[in-house]
Amino acid sequence: MTQLKLAVLDFLLPGETLEAKFANARVFGFDGVEVAIQPESDLEAVARDVGAASQATGVPVAALCTAGVHDPLQEDPGLRRERFAGLADLLALVDQLGANGVVSVPLRPSRGFASKAALDEWADDLTEQAVNAFGAWAANLPAGRSAVFLEPLNRFEATFLRTVGHATEIARRVDHPRVRALADLFHMNIEEADMAQPIRDAGSWLGHVHTADNTRLEPGAGCLDHRPAFAALRAIGYDGYVSVECFSPGGAVLSGPPEIVLPTSTAWMRERWAETGA
Repeated sequence: MTQLKLAVLDFLLPGETLEAKFANARVFGFDGVEVAIQPESDLEAVARDVGAASQATGVPVAALCTAGVHDPLQEDPGLRRERFAGLADLLALVDQLGANGVVSVPLRPSRGFASKAALDEWADDLTEQAVNAFGAWAANLPAGRSAVFLEPLNRFEATFLRTVGHATEIARRVDHPRVRALADLFHMNIEEADMAQPIRDAGSWLGHVHTADNTRLEPGAGCLDHRPAFAALRAIGYDGYVSVECFSPGGAVLSGPPEIVLPTSTAWMRERWAETGA
């Protein structure tokens, strides 16, 4: 039976040091920590500090999560080459840390409150570019176990790549083990008509999962029913992490003190997961 592996973004965890944050993740009921890579992050320092925190606590690194300055599918050819090279460096770091992969949004700017038809037309023009760019990039990667996770965002945060099906289509067409799709339950709740079917359709192409409640707070603090998605993850034999990512324009956000609400949330998610079992 597939087990639920929970992770959490490091910026949601209390602690004056990275080691303290990792230790608190274990105390709060998480199985791993996803580390956010900031624009100013020095990768050598990340390798040293994150690796030390993981080793000292025994808490694995689940993944690395990029920011907008890392989005690779840029119009300028020079900038695109630079971003894809940076993504390859992040994958090498992930392999060094023993994590599963790097979360990547291919292109983040939104066109605002455009109609879905207008968004679809614009996104279709970029799909071929994405397949070709990620395909050429992946073909030149060294051997490794980690993957890039293509993350769809809702239409108010990104124009390109808004559904799990679209991310899965790109991953399938690239057809390389180091390119996979990501499902974010918060964004799915806005963009998808069904919380389960896109996950079932993705199958083995799904490499990582993010979650937050409909309010963008921790799961259990809103009204988003996680059970359909959890049942679908069970059905496809998903063995990656479900990682809690609660974020707002002002930064990390939770419904209360992390030492109270995060253990409550992990317990809530495990209860919902158990309810989907045979």
